[in-house]
Amino acid sequence: MLRRFLVLVIACAWLAGCGGQSTTPTYPLPENAQGRPAGGPSGDTNVNELPEPPEVKSINGIAKVSLTADINPATGLPALDYEQIHGVVPTIRVNPGDTIALDVADDLPPTASDMYDINIHFHGMGSSPKSPGDDVLGTLARPGQKLHYVVHIPKNQEPGLYWYHPHVHGEVNFQVGESGMSGALIVNGLERHFPQLAKMRERLIIVRDTGIGAPIIPNQEVDGMPGMEPVRPQTINSDPCGPELGLTPTLNGAIHPVITIAPGAKQFFRLVNAAGHKTLKLSVDGGKIEVVAIDGFALDTYPGTPPTLTESSVVVPAAARAEFVVTGPQHRFAKFRSLCFDSGSAGDRDPNIELARFERPRHNDGEFNSPGPLKVGAPLPRNVYTEPLPPPVVKRTAVFSEGNKHFLINGKVFSMNDPPMFTVHVGTVEEWRIVNVTEEVHDFHIHQIHFAVERINGVKLAHPYWADSVVIPHRQKDGHNGTLTLLMDFRDPIIKGTFVFHCHIVDHEDHGMMAKIQAI
Repeated sequence: MLRRFLVLVIACAWLAGCGGQSTTPTYPLPENAQGRPAGGPSGDTNVNELPEPPEVKSINGIAKVSLTADINPATGLPALDYEQIHGVVPTIRVNPGDTIALDVADDLPPTASDMYDINIHFHGMGSSPKSPGDDVLGTLARPGQKLHYVVHIPKNQEPGLYWYHPHVHGEVNFQVGESGMSGALIVNGLERHFPQLAKMRERLIIVRDTGIGAPIIPNQEVDGMPGMEPVRPQTINSDPCGPELGLTPTLNGAIHPVITIAPGAKQFFRLVNAAGHKTLKLSVDGGKIEVVAIDGFALDTYPGTPPTLTESSVVVPAAARAEFVVTGPQHRFAKFRSLCFDSGSAGDRDPNIELARFERPRHNDGEFNSPGPLKVGAPLPRNVYTEPLPPPVVKRTAVFSEGNKHFLINGKVFSMNDPPMFTVHVGTVEEWRIVNVTEEVHDFHIHQIHFAVERINGVKLAHPYWADSVVIPHRQKDGHNGTLTLLMDFRDPIIKGTFVFHCHIVDHEDHGMMAKIQAI
C-alpha cells in the first residue's frame, strides 16, 4: 500500500492534481470482424453493453500501431494510450505473414527507480527474441525515450488469439496486473478452419483484475526440497473461495457488463486472462462451453486431439487465452461467471464471481443458430506443431519454490545478469518435468514457443494440447508435489536467441521466479 501511495503522490504532482474519477469506459463503437456494429447484430445498444476496444488492422501486410505510456488521471496509475484515449489499448488484427510495426513512447514521469520504464512482450507469438522483435531482456525505454518494434508474423503462424503487454522485470505486476496495461492480438484464419465461426458474432473479452493485492508475508520454515528455500506456510488462505480483497475484475474495462445474445443463438468468445494472478474458471449459467482453441492454437493442432471439446467449465490461468462458442441461455437471468478455483492453502483467493450478465436483444435478426457442434473446413497451417513430435533428446527438471521474500526456480532467484539456466538446440524436442513444492499454484509460461501438456500430477491427459501458459498444481495435502510433464518444442528456427520462462502469476515473477533459456 505504501507503494500505491507513492505512485499517487508522484502522479498528482506530475498532473498538478488528481481530479479524475474512475468510470466504466465508453469506447467508440467500431465495427467488429463481421462488419456489424458493436452494440448488437441489429444495431441494438445498451449503455452497459460489453465495450469493444478499438482495432488496428494490417494494411498491405503491415499493422502500424502507435502507443504512449503515461499516467491515467482517472486512476493515478500508468496506462497505455491509443489516439490520446487514456487506458484504451487497441486490438491488433493481422494475417499470417504480416508485420507489426509498433511504436511506444514513454511519457511517464521520471523516477529514481525503474517503475516507469517500458517495453513490450508479444505473448504467445512464434517470433524472434532479438531486437527489434520480441526482446524483453535487452529492449527498454526510460521516461522520455521511445521504442520501435518490428515483429514478423510467420506465414504458417497458428491462427488465434494472442496478446501484448509490458515486461519490465520487477514491474510486471504493477504495470500489467495492477494498472491493466495490455491489449489483444488476433491472427486471422481460425474461421477458415471452422467456417461456422464466420457467421457468428465475435466477442473479444480482456479480463483484468486491477488494484493492489495482498503483500508477500514472511514465513516460518517448512519442509522443502534439498537446496531450496522453504515454502510459505499453509495458513495464509484458509478460505480459497472467500471474497477477493483489493482487486476489481473487469471485462474490457467494464464492471459486470451486459452481453446481448438471443436464446439458442451462438456467439464466438475470444477471451484473454490479462489479470496479474487470477485463475479463471469460466462457466455459463445453465449451459456449456464449446472450446475450439487454447493459447492461440486450435485444439486439433495437436495430432489426435478432437477439434472441439464441450465443457461445463474451462480453467484459464493468468496470461492464457480461451476461444469458445457460447449458446444463448434460455434462462432470462443467466450470468457469465468465473467459478471458485482452489489455488491452494497459500494461494490467492479466486471466488465465484459474476463476470457479465446475459440479456436478450430487442430484435433477433442476424443471430446465428446451429444445432450441432462446429465442423472442420480448411486444414490448419502446416508447421512444427501440426507434425508428429519426435522423441525428446533431453529430459530436464524445473522446481518452483518459495522463500521468505523470494520466489525461485531450481533454488535460484532471477537476476537480469544471470547466464542462461538451460541451453537448448534449435530443431529438437525436450521433455520438461515442472515440480511445484509450494502450497499454492504457479503458472508456467515460456516465451517464443508453445509446449504440449502431456501429464498433470503424473496422469496422462486423454487429449494433450498446445499451450504457452498452464497451471502448475500445488503440493497436495498428502505431501506429494504438484507436477507437469511438458514436451517443449524448439524446432522452429525463428526462436534462436535468448529468452525467458517464468511464473505468470506476475508478482511471483517480479520476486525472482524466472530464468533465462538460450536456443542455439
